[in-house]
Amino acid sequence: MRYLPGSGRSLGEAISLAPVLLQRAREEGVPWMAGSVVEGPAILLGAAQRAGRVVDLGRCAAAGIPVMRRATTGTAVYLGQRGVMWALALPHVAALAPDATARTLLNRNVRGFLKGFGRAGAIGRYFGREWISVKHRPAAVLAVETAPDGAAVLEVWAGYEVPAALPEAVLAPEEQAVDRWLGKAPAALVEVLPAGTSIEALLRACMDAVGEGAQGESAGGERGGDALRAVEEAVTAAGVGRQRVVSGAFEPAAPGSGPFMIERAPIGWIEAAALPGGGGGGAGDGAAGGGAVETGAVETGAVETGAVETGAAEERGVQVWVGGDMLTGTWVLDAIGRGARRAGGGELRGGGGGEPALREPEAVVMDGATLDALVSLASRARSVSGH
Repeated sequence: MRYLPGSGRSLGEAISLAPVLLQRAREEGVPWMAGSVVEGPAILLGAAQRAGRVVDLGRCAAAGIPVMRRATTGTAVYLGQRGVMWALALPHVAALAPDATARTLLNRNVRGFLKGFGRAGAIGRYFGREWISVKHRPAAVLAVETAPDGAAVLEVWAGYEVPAALPEAVLAPEEQAVDRWLGKAPAALVEVLPAGTSIEALLRACMDAVGEGAQGESAGGERGGDALRAVEEAVTAAGVGRQRVVSGAFEPAAPGSGPFMIERAPIGWIEAAALPGGGGGGAGDGAAGGGAVETGAVETGAVETGAVETGAAEERGVQVWVGGDMLTGTWVLDAIGRGARRAGGGELRGGGGGEPALREPEAVVMDGATLDALVSLASRARSVSGH
């Protein structure tokens, strides 16, 4: 396991850790981890969350709260003052937990963070989905991105002086309708950590706990400081673009997309909308979904080959933006947006981007929604698009 030293970073740099470390883990075949202390105020949307469904951008601007976008999927995070985040990139889901699968990625890999919270004096628990509970109160939010070859990156975000829950005054109506915290009051870390526990102490405790049992190296490791400096430079360079403030309520869908089809899911909402003209890119990183990971051809011996099922809508080239609150890979949403659908054996085929067949739960990380629900919603969006 390889580490970047935990340090203070800009929000753009902290957001860039996940994609940069994920790429490194894929290239080198070893886990990477980093932690950062960050400064708010800011709202960090998930990669696949449509801005106007989550917050009122006008009210955010009036309150002096910039709205930015993570590279990872999941729900939005609020940083009122100082916050802490960790990024753990894995070359495959079982890289640190041998019994982990796509379905249990979060459950198995969150355990090191729970141990770290405990060492810092706060007992953390994880009951599933997107947040960690400390002293029976939601205190940290999880986020995920994956790649078609099975690599994954997990983020953990928490507010130190202010809870990570979005301010009620800036919420869009759809977000107000969701009980994100199951009736519990979210906690700032200072409310649940022992008095005098610094944010830096918690950052180190979690990094140490996650790395236990893994062969780790940092700047003094055999790779030397030059390689780690190169990673830091990549994070800094990527952070410039990630510092961008979200300005359109439609983002990350393209301007002119629609109508937006929205549907409740266990984690909150999923949604879809036909892209203007039936194709083209969105305001985010990809053409159809969130798109933070390139979806070039990959080799995998676990995926069977077979005929691709296509329909009339796909044949006429209607592409759909697919998004929502679920925890998954943006490449999965891209594939669905390009027309992937159920074929024989329960697999999802036909994305057209070189992806492996989408098999749930063996090969696809998906928490808070289902592939079938997303495919169905994308199909409805195509049928009413008029493109």
